[in-house]
Amino acid sequence: MDMKDTLLLAEDDEALRLLIASILEGEGFNLVTAVDGRDAQSILLQNPNRFSAILLDWEMPNMTGINLLRWMKEEPQFENIPVIMETVMREPEQIREGIDAGAFYYLTKPFEQQLLVSIVKAALNDFHYKESLTKRLKESENPFRGLVEGTFRFRSLEDGELLALWLANACPCPEQAIEINEILSNAVEHGNLGITYDEKSALITKGEWISEVEQRLALEKNTKKYVEVCIERSPEQLIVYVEDQGPGFDFRKYLAFDEARVFHNHGRGIAIASSSMKLEYLDKGNRVRITVPLSS
Repeated sequence: MDMKDTLLLAEDDEALRLLIASILEGEGFNLVTAVDGRDAQSILLQNPNRFSAILLDWEMPNMTGINLLRWMKEEPQFENIPVIMETVMREPEQIREGIDAGAFYYLTKPFEQQLLVSIVKAALNDFHYKESLTKRLKESENPFRGLVEGTFRFRSLEDGELLALWLANACPCPEQAIEINEILSNAVEHGNLGITYDEKSALITKGEWISEVEQRLALEKNTKKYVEVCIERSPEQLIVYVEDQGPGFDFRKYLAFDEARVFHNHGRGIAIASSSMKLEYLDKGNRVRITVPLSS
């Protein structure tokens, strides 16, 4: 995460706006504030490439946060900026409304300082990581252009990421197909290394996630574990089988974005990948079949 990130905060409650600004500026972020949705919209139009994330109050005069979010998702220059919704509402149907509009990060008022900072950092980390992948995607070559079928094995997140870039570049919409990387990462982290959902939450909060992955990869019991990726390609579709050597997991609750997990600092990857391509978990959950259309 770049500590020079600039955030836009749209909050009509002056006291809360000043409090949030003080916390985030104390963490090293640049902050621009708006007093309502219409003010935030004007700031965005004047500075289309300035912001790395946006915090929106759900209920604001002139334009609500949810309506501003819907407008953003229809504007190509803003659609990929992560939005963190501030709300006093925890009703599942209201959270679902936000998810459907494109918000994947939430803060329920009143919130603790640590949670505010954790959610903001999670949104920024996701934003910069996807930016980096998209840049590498545009710069990388396509060694799989003539591939009909093949089998690959890898151990680390870095090698899985490289394979995902190659696979995505073999597809007509590589920016969507790159979500394959979420499945490959999950196979390493949770499958082979056995890191649980709650463990990852705590590690991200403490900033120890990557170091923990590297430490577990070096353990003797994990040195011979690998993820196997089998590829079958036809003119109509690319089929990718991903299998890890873990015990499997209850994948059903992760295929759709659970209203309870919107308040967590991770846990969105499988649901986002599922929205971009067809995922079918097989057996006990340690094997998944990914289907990516190649024809119109």
